[in-house]
Formats: sequence, structure tokens, C-alpha cells
Amino acid sequence: MTSVLLLTPACARHADVVEPRRVRLRDRIETRVRTHHLDRRLADGVPPERSAALSLRARRLAQPAFAAFLARRVHEIVREAVLHRVPRAQIAVRLGAVAELSAELDELARRLVAPRPAAVQGLAQVSVLLGEGSGPLYSSLAGEDLGAAVRRARAALELV
Repeated sequence: MTSVLLLTPACARHADVVEPRRVRLRDRIETRVRTHHLDRRLADGVPPERSAALSLRARRLAQPAFAAFLARRVHEIVREAVLHRVPRAQIAVRLGAVAELSAELDELARRLVAPRPAAVQGLAQVSVLLGEGSGPLYSSLAGEDLGAAVRRARAALELV
């Protein structure tokens, strides 16, 4: 049985308490069903220790195989933009914007598979960037510029 350490609010306003807890089936199901929501919270800087589902999702994001998957997806998107080809069954990326940022996206992909560990917040930001159909990768109407989102995710990958 897997256990996690959670931070729970204490009586004092300025302190949290570390609480060990076993992972329940409900936590695992929540992690599978609410993946995008959990990624969004982690990308926004919520500590993984706030819930069992966040901790489980952070573990998954931190696995080298998952980071390699994200890197492959970034490389595929750049290749599609450079060749001006988009698979039919997918939401079309902003080809022009991706082509302009191909060097930065390639750097992001290389950092994802670098031998040094990456911060969970950055991994979550990349996951959200790739998976959010209304985000700056797919829509010019998104509230954030694609270049800014890529640079923010790249910076967030570095451990402090």
C-alpha cells in the first residue's frame, strides 16, 4: 500500500502539519479522472502535499518516461508546424506561432529529457500547455502569448 505525506492546516495561522496517510482507491480514481484539473493546480503552484491526488499526479509527472512523452509531443508539434502538416484527428496548433518559436520549443523539449530533475510545477505547465485546447498553443484568443507560456514553463522546470 502506498503512503503520502500531506500538509494539513494547523490551529496556528502560520504553520502546517505534516500528516502521513495511506493512498486510497478513491485517491487513485480522482487522480485518473481529474488529471487536467490536478495539472492546472500544480502548474499554478499548489504544493503536491496538499492532497493525495495531487501527490500521486506529481509522482506521475516526475517520472522520466512521462517527461520523455512530453518532449516527444513537443517535437511532434514543432515538426508539424515546420512541415505545415496537422493530423486530421487532432486540434490544429497555431502553425505560424509554433514555427516562429521552434527553437524555444526544441529547447523546452531538450530540458524535459535532460539528466537533471525537473520541477513538478514546470512539468505540469508543459502538460497544461500541450493538453489545453483553448490555450495559447491552439488559440490566438487565449489570455497568454505562446512565447511567454513556453518561456514560463521552461523557467519553471528548474529546481530552485
